[in-house]
Formats: sequence, C-alpha cells, structure tokens
Amino acid sequence: MLAETREAHLQWQKEMITRFQALNPQIQIELVSPAGSDLVSKMQAMLAGGAQLDIGYMDPWLVVEWGRQGILEDLSTYIGRSRQQFRDWYPAFFDLYRVRGGTYALPQDIQLAGIFYNKNAYQEAGLAYPGETWTYDDLSTNARRLTLREADGSVVRHGFKLPTSRNWVPVIWAYGGDLVDDWADPKRFVGNSAATLAAVEYLANLVRLGAVQDRPTHQRMDVIAGFMNQKIAMGLTNTIVMGNFTTITAFDWDVAPLPLGPSGRTPFLNAIGWFMFKSSKHKEEAWQVLQFFTSPEALARRVEIIGNVPPSVSLIQNLWLPSRKAPAHRQLLLADVERSRSPWPLHGTLWSPMEREILAAIWGDKSAKAALESAEAQVKALLAERAGRP
Repeated sequence: MLAETREAHLQWQKEMITRFQALNPQIQIELVSPAGSDLVSKMQAMLAGGAQLDIGYMDPWLVVEWGRQGILEDLSTYIGRSRQQFRDWYPAFFDLYRVRGGTYALPQDIQLAGIFYNKNAYQEAGLAYPGETWTYDDLSTNARRLTLREADGSVVRHGFKLPTSRNWVPVIWAYGGDLVDDWADPKRFVGNSAATLAAVEYLANLVRLGAVQDRPTHQRMDVIAGFMNQKIAMGLTNTIVMGNFTTITAFDWDVAPLPLGPSGRTPFLNAIGWFMFKSSKHKEEAWQVLQFFTSPEALARRVEIIGNVPPSVSLIQNLWLPSRKAPAHRQLLLADVERSRSPWPLHGTLWSPMEREILAAIWGDKSAKAALESAEAQVKALLAERAGRP
C-alpha cells in the first residue's frame, strides 16, 4: 500500500493499519514510501519492475486515465457488495472516478466549493452578506464595492480574485455552458456556444471593471495569501483552505455557496481517490483494506486528525459540521452538493489549451469568441490524435 506523504495523513493511515490488522491478523499491510520520487513515478516504476503494489491513491485525472488503460481494478462490483456502507454517499462523489462504465476509486476526503469572504470588508462597504440565493450579478456588484483604493487610486484591496486552476469552470456551468461533452472521457469540444461565450465574457468583464486583481498581482499572489493578508475580500476556492483560514485573527470571515447563474448553480468538487491495481494478487484482501479505510469509524477518525470533509453525508452533518467553529455558515457549502460536478477527471493535455485560450480572453488578450474557436480547433486535434487509444 502506497504511504501517505503528509504528516497528519500518514498518522491516520498508520493508525488505521494498526486497527485493521488487530481485527484481521491474517492480512499484513506493508507501507511503501514514495520518498525521493513523485507519486506517479513511484507507482509507474514499481509496476514496470514487477513489484507487488496493491493499493495506491491519486487525483481523478490519473484514476480515469489508468482506469481507461486497464491498469486499475473496476471497483463497481465491490462497491455493490458493500452498498450499505456507501448508502449516504452522493453519486457525484463516485463520478470523480467513473469512466466507460467502471468506477476505479473511492474518495479519501471531499473538497467542496465555496466563496470565502471577509465579513469586516462587507460591513465597511455596507453590503449584506452573501447567502444561498445570491447571483453572479451580485458577485460582480459586491466585488466592485469591496475594492478599496487609496486617494491616488492605487488599490489596497481587490473585491475578488479570479478563480485559479479549474475553479472557474462552474461559472460556465452556471451560465448553461460547458467545454467538453464528458470530463472523464471526452469525445468533442462543446464550448463554442452562446452560453459558454456569455460566461467567459462575464469573467472578462470582472477584469475590465477592476473588480479583480490585475494580472501581475493575480499571478504572484495565491488565494490563501491574498485572503489572509486582506488583499482580496472574496476568493473562490475549496474547503482545503479552511485549515489555513482558521488561524485568521485580524478579521472575521465566513463562506457562501457559489452564486446562482442563469442556469442555476452547479458546484464543483474534487477528491484524491484510493484505488486497487488490476495486477494485485490479493484483490479480496485489498478490498477489505479499502472498505475499512472508508468505513464510518475510519472516516470519523480522519476528520478528527486531518479535519477535511468526509464523503459520508451523515458524518458531514453529525461530525464535520459540528466540529468546526468557523466559518459560521459552513452548512452553505452543501448547497446543491448533490448536483456537483468536477472538471478534474480531464487529463491535463486536453485541459491546457482550453485554459490557455480562455484565460487569454479573460485577461483581454483576444476576444472570447476567438478564444473559444481556437480552443475548439486545438482540442479537436488532440482528440483525433487520441482516437483509438484506450
């Protein structure tokens, strides 16, 4: 079993192994350290060398890619056998790892989307706090009013930071658009539409209005530093940042769900997944380990040690939410969670041209229409190149 790399995660993993082996002394778990190599390279090297590796973990894009290539075991049958254990897990949590009819991983924790905001800045601007019914128009208006300038016009604090990584994709979904027909196994680019165009123009308009950081500032300051240092009043990110934000003492902060767009709200989620290798010679034993590691007892202990959101809805409601002191409105992170989707199963080779072109439009380097047309041409060529591959 591949060892976790972060201290608290490894602590939890070792504790679970001790508990599991006390209950199942006939099964011995050997931890394989990835020290000295990145996770993917370590797993690839072991597989290529014929070394026994039964359980690994990684982001959705790798799970989907290796699932499609036949490197990972389809867990669908195992999950079906343990249906009672997963009865309160939303289907969207499994969708992160579904491709071509198979499910190839189980989430460790869930990263939920939210817009974190500085309550003091809202009070100073005379604005009502955002809630479950706020819209992207509200976000734009609030961002402009939350922007704080010196007498000479220089910006002390921007109202909002453009979402980074793939975090801006839900804006496109909220406008009724999309970029590909299937984020796990795309066959065509679908972003050259009026709805996607409107979403990209909305984001570009935030730049034109000065409601977000300028490009140099945006590039040198991440959302965590920007928010904690009060250089931005709002940031769209996920629940992982809460570990950092709980140390804030200079101001009060809270969280709102993603805003509503013309087509409603479709939040994003992300999660590292546990998986079993197809080459495992001990699949039943490996499944027993995975089943134990995702049991309510193990996940409850994971919340206590690490603090991240568990995939069990009952544990979210009965343990994770009550165990947090902040943000006050953390329950709003669950708004429309059952409708959540994820752009993270998509491989980076297909994501990169879309990101490059759309960011060029957002920053005003080209028109949104030209950017989407260019993205379509590049993705179409890449999909053609991939055709016939597993």
